[in-house]
Amino acid sequence: MSDLAMCAERLDALSPSYEAEAREKFIPIIRPESLKLLLDAAKKTRCRRILEIGTAIGFSTAWLAVTTGAVVDTVEKDETRRERALEFWKSVGIGDRINSYLGDADELVPALAAKNRYDFVFIDAAKSRYSDYLDAVYPSLEKGGAVFADNVYYLGLVKGDAYPPHKHRTIVTNMRAFLKKISDKEKFETILYDTEDGTAVCVKL
Repeated sequence: MSDLAMCAERLDALSPSYEAEAREKFIPIIRPESLKLLLDAAKKTRCRRILEIGTAIGFSTAWLAVTTGAVVDTVEKDETRRERALEFWKSVGIGDRINSYLGDADELVPALAAKNRYDFVFIDAAKSRYSDYLDAVYPSLEKGGAVFADNVYYLGLVKGDAYPPHKHRTIVTNMRAFLKKISDKEKFETILYDTEDGTAVCVKL
């Protein structure tokens, strides 16, 4: 059995308790149906280097690493969550496959995109910034590479063109701008899924 296969077994065994910990502490992690879509998209891309924007406690990071065997660069602004992620990856045995960056994604994402090429980008951070993250990573995304974005319907408020409630207005307006960008058929082949809170998979043409 390969090292990666053994890591996958450990991850599978540890995941239920880790998911329970996230629920108990109200830490948002990717939900089961979205995780399946994420891993399916990553496998189809046959990626070698992944950028994840929004680590949280490293659950999706771990699954991406063991499923694809790719190097994962991941960005998180919360130091406590990042430290928990580092512990989790060590327990799974995949710490050497993951580069963790602590700080603001607005600064880190452009910096990482400027010096790396990516086959796959997973966006699951500040919902109002998706469009900006896409602009930052687009030049570094390989042709045929994919962007996977979670929660693109944001509480169901993004669908349609209804005027959003005041407290959600910035997120909804900016997320609609993101969806408009990924609908550009000269740049992307995009599939939108109604799964959970909405998911987008965009392949760069």
